[in-house]
Amino acid sequence: MPPQPSPLADRETRAARAPSFSASSAQLLLIVTLASLTMLFGAALVGVGVTRAQNDLWRTAATPGLTLSLVSSSILLALLSAALEAAKRALARNASSRLVSWLTGAGLLALAFLASQGVGFRIMLDAHALAESKTLHPFSHNFLVGLHAAHVLGGLVPLGIVLVRARRGEYSSSRREGVRLLAQYWHYLGVVWLVLLIALWRLSG
Repeated sequence: MPPQPSPLADRETRAARAPSFSASSAQLLLIVTLASLTMLFGAALVGVGVTRAQNDLWRTAATPGLTLSLVSSSILLALLSAALEAAKRALARNASSRLVSWLTGAGLLALAFLASQGVGFRIMLDAHALAESKTLHPFSHNFLVGLHAAHVLGGLVPLGIVLVRARRGEYSSSRREGVRLLAQYWHYLGVVWLVLLIALWRLSG
């Protein structure tokens, strides 16, 4: 009778199972950051919603609804996401000059977004001053928009770092995590902006 293989020997020669999920420390840090921001924006929306429900004098006929700056801001943010996707494609082809161009364009679009938000912020403040009332709608509008704008402003820091590194030639088709994570952050801000836009539309009613 031939000898039977030992179960222990079978276990020793079996290949180790690959992990079902793996991510770099930078990717995990971004996931934690985005989860924290989601809770922050969620808490802000809940707070404004509760205030809206408990306030009888939310807005008057003289208080404007949504400003046109919200439309221009949405377009700018969409273009910014598109520019970052183009930067990723350029990097995949090792087109360094195009990578730098698209990242520079994304930075300019981010600045234009902040300028557009500033215009809308001023319009709501002026409208509130002219109405001479204690309506809370302009303040809730500016609070939500300002909260998002603050994170857009913060997003300029990693965008600038990635741009500087791209100019130095530190990225390639095999080294592109920085560009990929940057795009994920800005895409997240775009999704949050859409949620806030819907909330602002509902609060204006």
